[in-house]
Amino acid sequence: ALSPFQIIDEIEREFNLPCCPMVWPIGDGDRFKGVVDLATDEVLIFQKGDRAKKATSIATVPLESPEAEELIGDELYMSVLEDVEIIKEMTPPCDAEQVLKGEVSPLFFGSAMNNFGVEVFLRKFLDLAQAPKATELKEGSLDANHPEFSALVFKLQANLNPKHRDCMAFARICSGKFEKGMKVKSSRLKNRVLTLSQAQMLFASDRDTVDTAYPGDVIGLNNPGLFAIGDTIFTGNTPIQFPGIPSFSPEMFMYIRSAAPSQYKSFNKGLKQLLDEGTVQMLRARSDQGEGSPILAAVGQLQFDVVQSRLENEYNAESTLEPLPYTVARWVTDGWEAVEACEPLYNVFIAKDRWERPVLLFNNDWGLKNLEDKHPDLKLTPWAYAPDME
Repeated sequence: ALSPFQIIDEIEREFNLPCCPMVWPIGDGDRFKGVVDLATDEVLIFQKGDRAKKATSIATVPLESPEAEELIGDELYMSVLEDVEIIKEMTPPCDAEQVLKGEVSPLFFGSAMNNFGVEVFLRKFLDLAQAPKATELKEGSLDANHPEFSALVFKLQANLNPKHRDCMAFARICSGKFEKGMKVKSSRLKNRVLTLSQAQMLFASDRDTVDTAYPGDVIGLNNPGLFAIGDTIFTGNTPIQFPGIPSFSPEMFMYIRSAAPSQYKSFNKGLKQLLDEGTVQMLRARSDQGEGSPILAAVGQLQFDVVQSRLENEYNAESTLEPLPYTVARWVTDGWEAVEACEPLYNVFIAKDRWERPVLLFNNDWGLKNLEDKHPDLKLTPWAYAPDME
């Protein structure tokens, strides 16, 4: 296993980002007993709990004290003293302004398995967190003190409770006040009024019902298939719209099929919910009216593995994948008329996304460049946003 110093060195080397340790581990593996708070020179000793329970802090004592030496043990205590002295000489105190600018990363040590150091991390994180600021709009910006409610949907999650096959939309409140049961409008679902009858806050596996929430809070909303990533929801007569969140630009493509006819219904339901999440994107051949095999589009192999694993474990639906030779995708901005004006297209696979918009697949960058040279007026983009709906 890497030592804490080696971990810091690897992070700084790989991400080209200086690290600022906030706590220092006392031992590792089975000898992991707690952490040293480097800002206060206090030792926090924990008692092991199981995965379902929070670790218990059994002592908080000064680092340089007989109590700390007794709790830690002579040999490990001397090692911790030496490590703390070295790290304080090597790294300056953590500057919150640099953290917020992304110029330095705070570093914490702990154990998620036994919950060692997790509460310390959360408290420190709150100290470093920034108060809600103005949020950029498509035109201008919106102050957090704006009286009307607004929020940005940034994540969808399916099957949080496998027994109920529920779907949840996570939204960050940007202004105003959320109240249970309030009615909002969606920037994408034109003139559609939505009632936010249920909202929750999630922390690990814990869920709490939310009656009120404020700017900076993240709430989970029941999603009956209406929300998409990047949606803006708001109250008031003046429309509010934050810049959308585009889908990723895929580089790998595979046909996916149900491995068993008896599982076809579960396969389709699971695939739809995973697509709503944005786990992968789905395309179809231009002529496919929904009867053929869908094409999954992803950035890397891991996304395909996640889809297959979740289909099998959460929806009891096994699947098979068939790779396709394409590595580049481009959405056609001006729609099908623009595609037809350029036809015939050679060495190009013409597909459509889940909203029936044209997508061109190429074997490589050379194929894309060849098309761009032949049709310079054809407007292409490597990603797309969820379209507005009436």
